[in-house]
Amino acid sequence: MAREKPTMDYSALIRSLRQEGPQRVYLLYGDEDYLRDSYLQELKKLCVDADTEAFNYHRLPGAPFDAGALRESVEAMPFMGERTFTEVRDLDINRLNAADADALKAILADVPEWATLAFVLSPGYSPDKRLATVKAVKKAAVDVEFLYPGASELRSWVIRRAKSLDKDLDGPTADYLIWVCGDKMNGLIPEITKIAGYAKGTAITRADIDAVAKKTPETTIFNLTDALGAGQYDKAARLMSDLLADRDEPPQKQIGMISEQFRRLYFARLAADSGKGEAFITACVPELTGRGYPLRLLRQAARNFSQDRLARAVSFCAACDYAMKDTGGEPEALLKELLVHLALDRA
Repeated sequence: MAREKPTMDYSALIRSLRQEGPQRVYLLYGDEDYLRDSYLQELKKLCVDADTEAFNYHRLPGAPFDAGALRESVEAMPFMGERTFTEVRDLDINRLNAADADALKAILADVPEWATLAFVLSPGYSPDKRLATVKAVKKAAVDVEFLYPGASELRSWVIRRAKSLDKDLDGPTADYLIWVCGDKMNGLIPEITKIAGYAKGTAITRADIDAVAKKTPETTIFNLTDALGAGQYDKAARLMSDLLADRDEPPQKQIGMISEQFRRLYFARLAADSGKGEAFITACVPELTGRGYPLRLLRQAARNFSQDRLARAVSFCAACDYAMKDTGGEPEALLKELLVHLALDRA
């Protein structure tokens, strides 16, 4: 079962940074790289300004690790300003050899009061908290993992982003845009720009989003299962074709997402049949907690299926997944065969 997606309060994080001022060491990582880079720029502005950046800002690569260059940068006195700022990108702190780890620990133990040192890690990289080197960095640093913002904060940001492009966007339409395009902010930026450029009126509409937005695989899969529930089998076939044409997501991952969607639908149908509400669904599908719009869509879509049909759909998906992983079946052909089974099972 999927876990509830953790979120962060970015506004509170920025308020804390401005109130407390820059500290000596930061460890910045996590999947939401837009927020990570925004925080990094805010931190940098607190340390150096346009007039002193050329003297007091240093950016070093993390690979290969150069302890001498890092120490020199950190210990350099500020010139024409009060602080220095050193940014180290993509240091693999999980795999430092013993000598480099000792050198790094020594630097962290003696960062001058005028210096700020920020280790910036790419999305997908997770510091291994069990390692002594990582423990030393975390102990010395302000440790910030950049998670996805909460639903209300993300909605407000999307509305502000559209407003900056001279387009109005109401809350429900913003929720729909996020559902269609995903909740990763760097992915939303070009989509909002494209949609705003297409929209003819002063306000962005759902029709504008449908016309030009690039849908996430999850959205396509939701629409595919919804088409099956509504008996729209030609539409389901077109959506499966769109899914197979998406080379960013291999069929082995797509079958997992289809399986997960049917499991969600099963729990929503079970909740409806047993008189249980949203709390039951989110207990079974924690990642939907606080996400009112997709939760409402799920409950509506589940009405078109019986419990038994959804249980069989989950079994069909499991068989397809097994065939892909354990029998060496051709993945695309297996997904097409799965669609036939799902379409024929209408009871």
